[in-house]
Amino acid sequence: MRSWLLVVAVFVSSACEGPIAVVKFTTWGEGLIEEGIPASKFEDGWSVKFTKFLVVIRDITLVDAAGTVGSQQPGAKAFDLTKKGPVEVYSAAVPAKAWEVVRYAIAPDTNAEAANIDPTDLALVRSRTASVIVVGRATNGGVTKTFEWSFTNNTLLDDCQQAGGMGKGVVLAPGKEVTVQLTVHGDHLFYDQLGGDAKLRFEPLASSDLNGDDKVTLDEVAAVQLTSLPQGQYGTAGATNVRNLREFITQNMRTIGHYEGEGECTPKAR
Repeated sequence: MRSWLLVVAVFVSSACEGPIAVVKFTTWGEGLIEEGIPASKFEDGWSVKFTKFLVVIRDITLVDAAGTVGSQQPGAKAFDLTKKGPVEVYSAAVPAKAWEVVRYAIAPDTNAEAANIDPTDLALVRSRTASVIVVGRATNGGVTKTFEWSFTNNTLLDDCQQAGGMGKGVVLAPGKEVTVQLTVHGDHLFYDQLGGDAKLRFEPLASSDLNGDDKVTLDEVAAVQLTSLPQGQYGTAGATNVRNLREFITQNMRTIGHYEGEGECTPKAR
C-alpha cells in the first residue's frame, strides 16, 4: 500500500508541476582530507594527516528565480570525510528546470543522523553541539604534533555556483538524474589569510604548544595574538573580533564548504 501511494504521489506531482527530474547531493572531502595534506602544500615543511573529519550537513535547499523553494533537506546528517567518498547526503524529485539558488549549511544539530560516521563519533558530535570536529597529526621531520579541535560554527553556504563561470545553481532536464557535490576543503584550516592569496602554515600552531606535550589545543592557539606573528601573515581582510589564532581558524572554518569541487558559495554566519 505504501509503495502504491508513493507512485500516486509522484504521478500527481508530475501532472501538477510538469516534467520531473531527480537531484542527488553528495559530499566529499577530496584527497586532502582522505589522504592528508603533503608538505609540498605548506610553506613551512609540515604535513597533516586527518584521522577524523566529522561534519554535519543540513538545510540543503533549491530555490528558483521567482524565489519558490523546490525542495529542502529534512533534518541533518553527520559524515566522517576521512572515509572514502563521495557519500550521498540527500536526493529529491523536483520540477525539471533551472534552480538558480542552491544553498546548504554546515551547522550543529543534536538530532543529526549518521551517514558514514561511526556511532561513537556521532555521539561525540551531538554531545559537543559541533558542526565540525577534526582530529589528526602534523609532522615535520622528527616532530609530530596532534590535535583534536571542535567547532560550533553555524554557517549557511548560500548562492552556490560552479567554478570557471559555469553558472549558479543547477539545471535539471526532464527525466534525468543530476548529482551535485558539496565539496569540503580541509586545507582551509591552515590558511594564513581570511581573504586574498592564502598560504598554508602549521608552524605558528605547533609553536603554541608551550607545555611541550605535543598536543595543540584550541586553548593554546587562543593565546597566540595575531599581532605577535610575522607581518604579512594572518591577514583578517577587515574581519572584526578576530584577534588571536583561535578566532582566526574559527573564522576560516566558515569557508570550508564549496560547490562542485572548486565552486564557491557565500558563507553567512547564522
